[in-house]
Amino acid sequence: MSLTQTVAPSVEPVTTTNQKTWMRVDTSDEDTLIGSLAAAARAYVEMCTSRQLITATWVLKLSEFPSGDIVLPIFPLQSVTTIKYYDNNDVEQTWSSSLYDVDTAMEPGRVRPASGQDYPSDFRGHTDDIEITFVAGDGNAASDVPDGIKAAINIIAANWFENREANTPIGLTPVPLSIESLIWQYRSGDLV
Repeated sequence: MSLTQTVAPSVEPVTTTNQKTWMRVDTSDEDTLIGSLAAAARAYVEMCTSRQLITATWVLKLSEFPSGDIVLPIFPLQSVTTIKYYDNNDVEQTWSSSLYDVDTAMEPGRVRPASGQDYPSDFRGHTDDIEITFVAGDGNAASDVPDGIKAAINIIAANWFENREANTPIGLTPVPLSIESLIWQYRSGDLV
């Protein structure tokens, strides 16, 4: 299994200006650093929650169809664009969207054969032969991202800004404990 983001979000949920306001920074001397820290904090929160904050396109590759639902590991799921696979003759096929159902209400989202249908049985079965392209995210704008998530990003980026040098034995700046209480509610119950 592999998972790759193929179309990145068009905006950050926390802008440099937002981050500077949170940090009470009035100058523009370190705008580049502050913007980078906010982006890194967003990536950290997304990794911890398996949540896509701003809409992006992902590709999940599998070696075989499962016996149950295909669980798409990034949520909230907005849509499935295509499901492609290689058949026994090494020809790429597209599984018709009329033959499967997409559950965007579950977190994480799922794909399953439509009622009375089965997964394709003629797939080749080599590594990453099945390719599912899907769109996930809270929305296209920063205003679509939950306030608790944006607060977590602000706290993490501000902490990294204030603690630039390594201060633990393994060389990592710790993340404030308040982050756990902010982001736990945004994780999927299936992923915790």
